[in-house]
Amino acid sequence: MGKMHLLIAFLGIIAAIIFFVIRAHTVYGAAKEINQDTKGLQRRAKQKFQDFRGTKLSRIRDPQLAAAILLIQLIRTEAPVTAQEKTAILDCLRDPLLAADPQALFEQAWTYTENRAFFSMVSDELLPVLKISLNDAEKHELVAMLTKVAGAYNGIGELQQSSISRLKKTLFL
Repeated sequence: MGKMHLLIAFLGIIAAIIFFVIRAHTVYGAAKEINQDTKGLQRRAKQKFQDFRGTKLSRIRDPQLAAAILLIQLIRTEAPVTAQEKTAILDCLRDPLLAADPQALFEQAWTYTENRAFFSMVSDELLPVLKISLNDAEKHELVAMLTKVAGAYNGIGELQQSSISRLKKTLFL
């Protein structure tokens, strides 16, 4: 008789587990469906928030940080950053940018860049701060730094050259 109570209790526990698993699966499916149904609304809300507050890049006001981001993103657009390219970037951060702590500026700028992201999308968001903050000589210096960094490993790639040319054209408009 004692074994029968254990068997009934065991079957009851198994039935409860199966009930809760099925219930959880149903709830998950419903939540996933609601999420899919509201994707457009979520996207519009995110866009409105970004329009109001601005993107992470558009809120940058420091021209040194903006230049460092461009130097890194130019390289990360095509491939991972090599040791030679990182050295060239750090050299540019030391002179002519005269950063107090080039390594810290590099690390801060790195957080704003993405591997294989389009350089033009990043540069377009940073253009306003660069146009306002830099004089013509500093703009030419930025273009020279970008050219130096792009050629640090295997010479300037075609994509990098066109990105630099586009930035130069829009920077001086």
